Amino acid sequence: MNHALAAFRAIGAARRRYGQARLELGIFLEHVRSTEAWRLRNESFASFLEEERINDKAAYQYMRVARRFALELAVDDGTLAELAMVNMTTLDLAARVATPDNLEEILAIMTTLSERDARTELEAIEAQMDRQPTGKRREQRVEKVLRLYRELPDDQRIDVRNVLRVQPEVKTNARHD
Repeated sequence: MNHALAAFRAIGAARRRYGQARLELGIFLEHVRSTEAWRLRNESFASFLEEERINDKAAYQYMRVARRFALELAVDDGTLAELAMVNMTTLDLAARVATPDNLEEILAIMTTLSERDARTELEAIEAQMDRQPTGKRREQRVEKVLRLYRELPDDQRIDVRNVLRVQPEVKTNARHD
């Protein structure tokens, strides 16, 4: 029995260290990406991740979470330690919906509810944020595209915006004499 209790404590401690390491890795990766430090060793950030054997999807999740909670919203260290125990998919969803105005609510959801209940609540907040001004829901395929867009890293969002940009019509004020 004593060994089991020690194992349970060790599992909790390992999970906390692992979670904190993900947040720390996210901060470092965000720094390397945003300052383009990867150019010192690689031709692209993707090749940097590949060389470091870091899954790109995981890296972008780590960066989104670290950027939102540690850098943009400046959550204190004690709260970050609590967030380290939260599933990364849930943290990533929370990072997409957290704002200075709803931060306390988002933190409470993540630290008090079960993972499934937290995701349900966060998805409801996300859906509320996605409602059109009239309160009418968007078509399901449009919702999916918007969700996928929000999950993209910043550099890929920029690419999407550039591809979708419609060139403005050039109006000339030609005079006919």
